[in-house]
Amino acid sequence: LALRRDTSSQANNNSPARRLLVAHASLDPHLPALFSLDASSSRRSNSRRGPSLGPDGLRLTMSRMDLWFEDSNAAGHAYKVLSSKIAKARAKRGGNIKAALLAR
Repeated sequence: LALRRDTSSQANNNSPARRLLVAHASLDPHLPALFSLDASSSRRSNSRRGPSLGPDGLRLTMSRMDLWFEDSNAAGHAYKVLSSKIAKARAKRGGNIKAALLAR
């Protein structure tokens, strides 16, 4: 998962609403619930089948979710909280992989 702030919604917009973009990349061709296929990643690809990761023809599936907030304060707070949750999950994932490898 990757999180970023949307700066394009702030230009020429009088609304206080702000958006956070949550990006998900996986080798699994099935999208997670609530995520939609990221059309911008397929445009960046040079092949018809999408980005290839090797001779086996593995494809990276890119998806995204747009989260809307009523103002920049709410979006900023959510950005901080979600960023820390993503960082903690990544750190824990390494421990889970290590435990699975040592259990054998």
